[in-house]
Amino acid sequence: MWTACTSITPSQEWSLDESNGSDNAADPREDSPWELHEARLMAENSRLRRICDALIERVESSNMTPTAPYGAFQHSVVLAEQVRERTQALREVNQQLLAEIEERRRVEQQLREAREKAEQANLSKTRFVAAVSHDLMQPLNAARLFTSALQESSDANSAFQLSHISTALRDLESLITTLSDASKLDAGVVTAEVGVFPLRDLLDVLAEEFRQQAEQKGLRLRYVPSERLVRSDPQLLSRIMRNLLSNAIRYTHSGSILLGSRRHQDQVEIVVADTGIGIREDQLGVIFEEFKRGKQAARFHERGLGLGLAIVEKISQILAHPLSVSSIPDKGSRFTLTLPVAQPSEYVARTLSADELAGQSLAGLRTWVVDNDEAICLGMKTLLEGWGCEVVVAESLAALRAKVDTSRDKADVLLMDYHLDPDMDDGITVARFINDGRAVPLPVLLVTADRSADLKKRCARNGYRQVYKPLKPLKLKMALQQFAHHRDS
Repeated sequence: MWTACTSITPSQEWSLDESNGSDNAADPREDSPWELHEARLMAENSRLRRICDALIERVESSNMTPTAPYGAFQHSVVLAEQVRERTQALREVNQQLLAEIEERRRVEQQLREAREKAEQANLSKTRFVAAVSHDLMQPLNAARLFTSALQESSDANSAFQLSHISTALRDLESLITTLSDASKLDAGVVTAEVGVFPLRDLLDVLAEEFRQQAEQKGLRLRYVPSERLVRSDPQLLSRIMRNLLSNAIRYTHSGSILLGSRRHQDQVEIVVADTGIGIREDQLGVIFEEFKRGKQAARFHERGLGLGLAIVEKISQILAHPLSVSSIPDKGSRFTLTLPVAQPSEYVARTLSADELAGQSLAGLRTWVVDNDEAICLGMKTLLEGWGCEVVVAESLAALRAKVDTSRDKADVLLMDYHLDPDMDDGITVARFINDGRAVPLPVLLVTADRSADLKKRCARNGYRQVYKPLKPLKLKMALQQFAHHRDS
């Protein structure tokens, strides 16, 4: 049960009203009409068998004395007729029972076939959406790379115009990602890869990314970092937090956004609070339904598909992270996600924190880029050179070998797209071809939209890092700073 608080402000001390609901749902094991009908037929069958057995027993045990032969004969005839009638009735009931069972089997087979067709159609839809999303993301990624490069080198007037272009591209990217996520969740192909990691590593990146978005809208984002280790899937958790932060900024026209966390026994609560339009109490359940938005959002003519919070709820259920919300119309909303705390002994550090990377220069970082999309190559070259990298781009392994000696020339990182042309090997295989011919293998950063467990395992076996599409310049820069830090250490 959702509960509303008297006032919501990002800077106040958080409190969450909790109440335990009762389970008044009907017993799911209740017999269906088919099962009740079958049970009645079986009972009638058993009753008729008992009657026949009793009649036969009476005939066999009758005391027929020689003094009454006709009476005994007449009695036997009557009993035989009764046995015949009961046997016929039993036969008819058995035939009816067999017919009912056959009909039930036929209906169940039809239901199975219909379900299989529906599941196949759902999977086909998921594959179609995934393919379309990938094709749409390619030019979108290129445009984002170009605008990011231009924003870093433009004057104030151009930067203002570019910020609007960047916002439009970000909205389009969010729309495509949302549709893709919803399709995958409906198909049941999303699984959690739970691990232990510092919560701050994830929240630092989100805070920096959404602080810029908030400032573009004239809002202030306040961030309270956490030093806790948590047990979750960082990619799925990131999707939840991005949706919550995007909604907070979208539905807040003045004031501030709060991103923070607090320890509660053996759990951590992540809070996203805002001073936005709020949600009516009778709408707190509706907002988690697909294609549904609260009446406050419609009142303010806010854009959106109404899928964001539905995705948040589904992913939180996959992760087993309880989600709660409290809100007051025209005052603001607060969403709280609860995660289990992990122990330091469970964590093996893999990457440097955002604070450790702050100020890490990319100047002179020798970067080889392989992507089959010409626009992506050009956009990546423009962006990376703006950061001071020395960049070589190529659309295939053959094109790269025409520009550099892949077995001898020095490089600090190989930035490799995973999905190359259908007639080419994938990015992991191409990276292995390059490194197999080198005395010292190159560090590899794989760019992909594939978040599957199989690909993660392949990358782990080869020691490759991953960054995910849609590629965000800030995340790419932080990933490259890891390689630059390793080079300089």
